[in-house]
Amino acid sequence: MERLAIAAVLAVVALAAAFAARRRRGWDSAAGTMPQSTVPAAVDLALLGIDAGPVIVVFTEETCRTCADAVTVVSGSVGVGVPVVEVPFASERGMHRDHGIDTVPTTVVADAEGQVVDGWIGRVDVSGLTAALARVVGR
Repeated sequence: MERLAIAAVLAVVALAAAFAARRRRGWDSAAGTMPQSTVPAAVDLALLGIDAGPVIVVFTEETCRTCADAVTVVSGSVGVGVPVVEVPFASERGMHRDHGIDTVPTTVVADAEGQVVDGWIGRVDVSGLTAALARVVGR
C-alpha cells in the first residue's frame, strides 16, 4: 500500500512538471500545438546593405550547424550570381527581432523590392530554392 501511495505522488509530480513545462514553452492547450515560426513577408534591403534584390538572406546563430549548412547550400552552385546575406543573431539581434525571426536558420529569397517570394525554416529545400531564384531572377 505504501508503494502505491509513493507511485501516486510521483505521478502527480510528473504531471505537474509536464504541465509547467508546456506553459513555459508557449504551449497552446486550446489548440494542442506550439506556436509556429514563420518566414517574414519582406526584408529591408537597406538594412541588409543591399541596393536592390534579388537576394538570399539566411538568419543564423553561431553555434547552429544547420545554419552553416544552409549558408553553404545557398552560396553554392544553385545560388550563383545572387547575393547571399548572412544575418547572425549574436551581432544582429535587432534585425532578427524586426523581421520576426525566432527560429534559425530561416532562409528567404527576396525580389528586387525586398518582398519574400519563398522561404524555409530549418533545412533549405534545394528544388524550392531553385524555383524561387528562377522566379526572381527572371523578373
